[in-house]
Amino acid sequence: MAYRIRRRDSKAQTSLRRVAREQVQAAIRSIDTAAVDTAGAIHDVRKRIKKIRGLLRLVRPSFDGYRDENAAFRRIAAPLGPKRDADVLIETFERVAAHAGAAHADAVGSVRQLLVQHGKAVETAHDPDALLDAAKSELQAALPRIATWRLADDGFEAFEAGLTSSYRRARKAMRAAGGTGEDEAFHDWRKRTKDHAFHLRLLQPVWPGPMRAIHVCATELGDTLGLHHDLAVLADHLHAMTGVDAGIVAALEAPLRAQQRALARRAHALGTRLYADSPAQLAGSWRRRHAAWRSGI
Repeated sequence: MAYRIRRRDSKAQTSLRRVAREQVQAAIRSIDTAAVDTAGAIHDVRKRIKKIRGLLRLVRPSFDGYRDENAAFRRIAAPLGPKRDADVLIETFERVAAHAGAAHADAVGSVRQLLVQHGKAVETAHDPDALLDAAKSELQAALPRIATWRLADDGFEAFEAGLTSSYRRARKAMRAAGGTGEDEAFHDWRKRTKDHAFHLRLLQPVWPGPMRAIHVCATELGDTLGLHHDLAVLADHLHAMTGVDAGIVAALEAPLRAQQRALARRAHALGTRLYADSPAQLAGSWRRRHAAWRSGI
């Protein structure tokens, strides 16, 4: 069940339907085994839906149903977010707290306890089993729709405009993040990079070895930007928490921002390599390689 196009798919439309169907079915299987690991099931379902939405963005200009289907899958994933976000908040805090210093150990412990209580409150308000049951129902309802999805174009033409648009937006987001240094700009860059990483996986058969290496770079960049975003979310949460001394927030924010700066430097080093080509250069080279791949060369 590879997340990629295949030469034996008769059309680009066939690849679209097959990949989407496989991701939906995999998400349903995760829900069916959720009793073993609920948190893992939630994470997997969200990951599968992100892959589907990345696929949809690749074919967006050729797919009239993009807007409705993208919104439908976004709605399925949205209720699953708060529980996962609460878990990530605690994981991120642990990385920052390790640099807060022994002098703040008691205060750090009290903040940790508040975050744990927040996580429990989120779980109480968002029952994981009920959320997964609802997600399963909606995913099952999506399968008949997927079977009817149609693309206006075929071959590389079905992918080219979406690929080029996503890549162009990622380069623009990288420039914005470097120019403003704002957390939101880095978050936007992360989302655009995730899209490009999905597209690299989907089109990997076109040029397997090099595309795999490029995908590794895109994945590392996405993960780096993800850690940057987790720290930004933690900073916002710390400032919004009641009953936390301003001194401890400052003591935590210093290593937090230092980690963000290091991640930003790493991200720009990776991004400079990943986004070296212009959108036109990228599309042209992939078009030629797709043609060679389809012809069996």
